[in-house]
Amino acid sequence: VPQITRNPWPIIIKEDIFAVMRILESGTLWGIHHPEVTTFEEEFAKYCGTEYCLSSDSGTAALHMAIAAAGVGPGDEVITTAFSFLASASCILHHNGIPIFVDIDPKTFNINSSKIEEKITDRTKAILPVHLHGLPADMDEINRIARKHNLVVIEDAAQAHGAEYKDKKTGALADMAAFSIMPGKNLPAGGEGGLFTTNNLDYRNKADMVRMFGEIIKKDEKRAYNAYTMGWNYRPNVMAMAFGRSQLKRLDEYTGIRQRYG
Repeated sequence: VPQITRNPWPIIIKEDIFAVMRILESGTLWGIHHPEVTTFEEEFAKYCGTEYCLSSDSGTAALHMAIAAAGVGPGDEVITTAFSFLASASCILHHNGIPIFVDIDPKTFNINSSKIEEKITDRTKAILPVHLHGLPADMDEINRIARKHNLVVIEDAAQAHGAEYKDKKTGALADMAAFSIMPGKNLPAGGEGGLFTTNNLDYRNKADMVRMFGEIIKKDEKRAYNAYTMGWNYRPNVMAMAFGRSQLKRLDEYTGIRQRYG
């Protein structure tokens, strides 16, 4: 199969095509426990340096999963930035929370960590910094503030796959993180997709229920169709995950090219 050339992105090579064809030829086209899905999750968790990764059908879904896992409910406030894509705020609204906006740092365009504390109230539940255009936010200070006030921190890393902050990759800089892997991102899936990462098993399990109708579905066990919380159909597309897994192998190479040529 020849390389397909497209303008400008994503770059599709024969390995990507074979990855998707492998799914079609298998005849098994869906399932959160599909080997292609779970292997991609394991590989991305290892890449970020986290214990857990869950895939979803979009980055917005992954953010909503994190908000729900954090326990955000009606009237709870989540501090974030307005200088971002809509989903950074709408995922809070999805769970009946209230986005509270903090101004940006004029040098980095990320949330200004020195202005966060003045926006904290007794209704604040979490802080959601955005790593805008691949530049990580001031995570040491944000995490310090969160620990002081007993808040959850969720990274919006939709634009920051592979970015590093003090020798740690995004996705492993807070309690939870969410990535988009739609085709315009530097780690593209073959269609829409998202990734959720965490080191906390409780957050992982709550997010897992949110992406699957509120159910607890275990591999090789009969599905009981019992919902334990509000949940949605955020299941990943297996072919998109196979494509994303293939692209992950070249993420560092592509990142290096961007860094060299700016």
